[in-house]
Amino acid sequence: MPDPRHSLVWSAFFDLCGDRPAGMGFVGQIPFSAIDRYAARYGITDIDEFETFQSLLRVMDAAYVRRAAEQIEAASRRR
Repeated sequence: MPDPRHSLVWSAFFDLCGDRPAGMGFVGQIPFSAIDRYAARYGITDIDEFETFQSLLRVMDAAYVRRAAEQIEAASRRR
């Protein structure tokens, strides 16, 4: 169960997943511009708070992108 203190980060991650570039055989990272807009929308204006927010999102996003790449690779080997 996620730490309740990170509920905004989890919400942001799921909300911003649709902003990531994706195409034939790849899934990209959530763009900085999307993270920045989301933070501004939800009142994250302090630079340190933003850096923490962005860092947490980047760690989550990297895990997601890595897993997606593994799944794409596995699917291509099955063909």
